[in-house]
Amino acid sequence: MKRKPRIRFRYSTKLFLSHLVAVFLVSGSVGTFFYVRAMDNLMRSLQSRLQNSAALLSETIDAQTLDGIQSAADVDQPAYRETLEKVRRVRRTNPDIAFLYVMRRAADGTVTFVVDSDETEGQALPGTAYEDVVPEMLEGFHQPVVDDGLYEDEWGVFLSGYAPLRHGEGRYLVGIDMRANEVRNNLRELRLTGLASLFASVLLALLFALYLSRGLAGRIARIAAHCRDLALGRLNVRIEGRTFDEFDDLAESFNTMGEALGGTRADLEKAIAELKATQQGLEERVEERTRQLRETVEKMDVLRGLLPICCSCKKIRDDQGYWKQVELFVAEHTGARFTHGICPECQLKLYGEIAEGD
Repeated sequence: MKRKPRIRFRYSTKLFLSHLVAVFLVSGSVGTFFYVRAMDNLMRSLQSRLQNSAALLSETIDAQTLDGIQSAADVDQPAYRETLEKVRRVRRTNPDIAFLYVMRRAADGTVTFVVDSDETEGQALPGTAYEDVVPEMLEGFHQPVVDDGLYEDEWGVFLSGYAPLRHGEGRYLVGIDMRANEVRNNLRELRLTGLASLFASVLLALLFALYLSRGLAGRIARIAAHCRDLALGRLNVRIEGRTFDEFDDLAESFNTMGEALGGTRADLEKAIAELKATQQGLEERVEERTRQLRETVEKMDVLRGLLPICCSCKKIRDDQGYWKQVELFVAEHTGARFTHGICPECQLKLYGEIAEGD
């Protein structure tokens, strides 16, 4: 025995869920693609601008003029002051730049400040060691490079770019720390926009799937109801309403089938009525034939019995006591008709002389 499944989903539910999942996947995939592309383009644009800025600035500073700046005692040297004023001027012209500095790498791999554009008490003096050396910074002693992504510390969110100084021979670089708070805000807004777009897509998918599933389920329900009407013999019921799709063809087919069945039933009812009329006529004819046969039998019974007949005139007495000629009595009881003639004996007896003369 085949067991029915415990969970049975209606067609409208399946259609609703399938369209919802399909639209959700498509909108989510498309939204994620554009979000990732927008994030990537934004970061690439910022990194390219930062790398180009560091490369251009590095060409304006000659590393050979900075060899004499080794410690905090060298801050009064003209080369230091000139370089410090140059980097501070660049930083002031670009509000996005938080820190701008020149660094030196020693033979033992340690990295120290040479010039720091910071104008607060936290300014790093020449010879101050830099502890948080990242791989991008080490690479920046040889070629322009920029961080792969944003980093955050106690001073905020930054993106750093590095470029080797002219005549630096891999020992000097200029570094630019660009404030990325605005970039982070833009990324956050972009993320929120993507989420809002995804939510709107899901909502539209929900409404579309609901409308589509209910519409198709309603059409199927109307066709199923029409099939029940046909099964119950209500052949004059039609499927009304147009959907301008294949359901119109299906509904028209059912309407045509109902009309054909109605015509067939009418023909069948007419044939049955004619058959009943024929049967009634046959029954009446049989009854008439039976009655006639019964009467004939009764007449035959009369003729088969003893008939009182006059010995002189040959009249026969009927059941009511009347005397009737033989031919009349037989005609009444058998339906036979008589024609008069004369036998040879009577002819000789009555017309002997005439008969002989002939």
